[in-house]
Amino acid sequence: MPSWDLPLLEKINHGWSHPVLDWLMPAVSAINAWVPLLVVIVLLILWRGGRQARLMILCLAVAVGLSDGVISNVLKKSIGRVRPRDAVAGLIVRDLGPGKPEFMRLFQPPVQEPSKVRKETRGKSLPSSHTVNMFALATVIALFYRGWGAFAYGLAFLVALSRLYVAAHWPSDVAISLGLGVLIGWGTVNAIMGFLESRARG
Repeated sequence: MPSWDLPLLEKINHGWSHPVLDWLMPAVSAINAWVPLLVVIVLLILWRGGRQARLMILCLAVAVGLSDGVISNVLKKSIGRVRPRDAVAGLIVRDLGPGKPEFMRLFQPPVQEPSKVRKETRGKSLPSSHTVNMFALATVIALFYRGWGAFAYGLAFLVALSRLYVAAHWPSDVAISLGLGVLIGWGTVNAIMGFLESRARG
């Protein structure tokens, strides 16, 4: 583990503590709670968008499938890095309160508890699936619609920071995952567009 990992994590996890962030960061991290909104957005794009928008949705789906379903899960299992909330005592573990359906958790007060050292010798800290997925998505969006790139990357960066604020990942996990996500997004768009162009040429 890099020497700067724990000091930087403690700076963000403890030093940035604020009531607004105590709700915002767990809310941003709770990707499942946002699924209904994301589904509506995708359906609107498929309905109202043109060919470019639909190609973007295809690339987004492939990029997430690669980053979450294949690369992140394979790497998590093979690397086995323990999450900071399971490896270090005294961090602040933050989450949203319980709620059903999942999006109702966004309206619950945040829950906090101190981290405890657990006996696990292997974990799923590296890479951060949230970070890989979000930066893959942001890269795809930026390649199709440059004007939306800053917003997409800003949101991805906020999600990445949230993983540190809730003590789910080490800073080095997030840094590596950021680069991995950008590569996946870039590679997905280039592979799909290259394939479609080669087919169009016959």
